[in-house]
Amino acid sequence: MFKSEIATNATASQATNQLVLNSLGLEHDGQVQYMVIKSEFSGEEIYCALAGGEIVDNDINLTPVGTGAYEALDSLPGEEIQLYALSDDDDIMAEQVPGIMAMQKTGSRLCFISSNLVERQTQIMKAFAMTSTKQLAA
Repeated sequence: MFKSEIATNATASQATNQLVLNSLGLEHDGQVQYMVIKSEFSGEEIYCALAGGEIVDNDINLTPVGTGAYEALDSLPGEEIQLYALSDDDDIMAEQVPGIMAMQKTGSRLCFISSNLVERQTQIMKAFAMTSTKQLAA
């Protein structure tokens, strides 16, 4: 069984939150919620971040929001964070995510990086077996 929900206990630092808000031209008091997902796959509890950015020649370039998502994932206990580039092909991504999840154990922390997360929200939510897109995060 594969199901996921937003992890509301993941937080970035105040400095990172301010960087993100400034980059978006927003003002906000309180916690910033990032796309950090708590997933259950075959009885294993795994945390995943969806981070905007790209990987080019082994260089990781995250957007400010992607940096916040990575930092929020890092605030949770678990194994060393593993980085994966999400496929730009929706059909491949639909198989990629569960395939990667099947190789994990409880305590795994995964950061999925993509340059087009906003445009692909619906497909990404389906790939992570999230039934509702009502709780979207930055």
